[in-house]
Amino acid sequence: AAALCRQLLSGNRADRWLAASAAHPLTRRLWRWVERLTLPGIMAHYWHRKRWIEQRCRAAVAEGFGRIVIMGAGFDTLGLRLAGELHQIEIIEIDHPATQLAKRHALAGCVEAQAAKLRYIPLDLSTAALPALLFNDSKATVFICEGVLMYLPPAGIARLFDTLRMGSGGRMRMLFSFMTKWPDGSAGFRPRSWWIERWLAWRGEPFTWAIAPQAMHDFLASHGFGLMEMALTGQFTEPPNPHASTLEGENLVMCERAAASGH
Repeated sequence: AAALCRQLLSGNRADRWLAASAAHPLTRRLWRWVERLTLPGIMAHYWHRKRWIEQRCRAAVAEGFGRIVIMGAGFDTLGLRLAGELHQIEIIEIDHPATQLAKRHALAGCVEAQAAKLRYIPLDLSTAALPALLFNDSKATVFICEGVLMYLPPAGIARLFDTLRMGSGGRMRMLFSFMTKWPDGSAGFRPRSWWIERWLAWRGEPFTWAIAPQAMHDFLASHGFGLMEMALTGQFTEPPNPHASTLEGENLVMCERAAASGH
């Protein structure tokens, strides 16, 4: 994963500087200081989040799932690593065309990436439905949607889950993260970070969808899915460790389409 991240951060001078600064002991301390100033514990949070998802993805492959679809993949390396390792599994990345183009450009000279049997589908999830080709066979499929749903409008969330429910095909499982909707109606990490909230607003990426964890079971049921597992922030580790992170607000779900939902 580290080697692929260095490759992804090789496309321009700014990216190469970022990669070098993260590796150098002195500037790495500076980045750690920035993290403590803005949102302490977020890097460990991301690490445990990705590990939780990857463990359950690999477990699904061991159960017999034959396709993995990563929605909003960004510059994540999971699909690339699995495609280079699990040659019998169909692996697809779906992402915004501009982001996907930048990723493929950065990987153009990477032998490992070129050898991986990974399929790319350019698609804006906020405005378009998933392509029908994902549902035209009976192959058991795992859909991964990490760090994406909180940026989609409610209508886009409903369209996504309804497409998955109504699509034909075989067994369907989904792994995703979501933000907590707090009692005051807001969404975001706790403790709150003024810097992060302003930065997301400046980037045009405010959180637009959130739900209270206790409402997740009913939400999934209304879209034809059954909740298999949900982990709050302190439960990402194996075994769960409530002291692993001081952050709260982002949670993980594993669910599966109900047998009676038409497939």
